[in-house]
Amino acid sequence: MSRRFHLITIAAVVLVAVATAFAQQHRPYNQVMKDVGTTFASLKKSLDANSAAAAAADAAKLEGLFTETEAFWAPLDTQDAVKFATAARVAASAVGTAAKSNDMKAAQASYSAIQKNCANCHFAHREDTGKGFLIRP
Repeated sequence: MSRRFHLITIAAVVLVAVATAFAQQHRPYNQVMKDVGTTFASLKKSLDANSAAAAAADAAKLEGLFTETEAFWAPLDTQDAVKFATAARVAASAVGTAAKSNDMKAAQASYSAIQKNCANCHFAHREDTGKGFLIRP
């Protein structure tokens, strides 16, 4: 009886931990990724137009979106995806810092780092099913 009680208790704790991890994700992941795509395209336009203020704003928004991305992958224990999201967030911060200093060359270099990390994560964890994308932890 005592062993059975402990097993049920452990199972309940695990269930609550998993439910809590998924509850922390406030928005659906596909919406976060759509926002990343839109903001990333806007950042490219801002950089191409040498619009430092707009680039800094886009970079700040991307930082928040990559923070959400990290939060999505962390409970799935997918370390490479977490590292890609972290590196993309750091690069977005670097874009923002460079843009605020009006160093558009450095901002462009950091933009490329964001693009590289996005591509690596998509290659490793996204599959086109023909009807949409499947996320592979």
